[in-house]
Amino acid sequence: MIIQKTLLAFALTLLVSGCFETEEEAQARRTQFNGRTVAQVAAVIGKPIAQDKSKAIWQYNNAYSKNVPIQHYINGKWITTGYRTEQVNVDCTYTATLGAGRVKTSTYQGNSCVRFAPKLPKKK
Repeated sequence: MIIQKTLLAFALTLLVSGCFETEEEAQARRTQFNGRTVAQVAAVIGKPIAQDKSKAIWQYNNAYSKNVPIQHYINGKWITTGYRTEQVNVDCTYTATLGAGRVKTSTYQGNSCVRFAPKLPKKK
């Protein structure tokens, strides 16, 4: 029994560790457009909503409703007794500071920035 629990804990640790990126990977993803032109960035994430010589801005906003189960723990089991509607608002503003027509630095603000900071391809 102890061996089974130990193996299960080890397997779960391996599974979960593969689901999250390291801080170095996150930093590389956040800076992946540094040194590129606005046209190169736009080819990946779309056209900016505003641009001048010093910066370019991309923005995303969306709102939707989702059903969330209402659950109660009864007699040792979770029982769904209904659903409630929850409003979800997602947004992101990606601002790239430009120098000589290339991205020098960039910032992300919002709660749904995956579209502007896509995962990097795995190195082989």
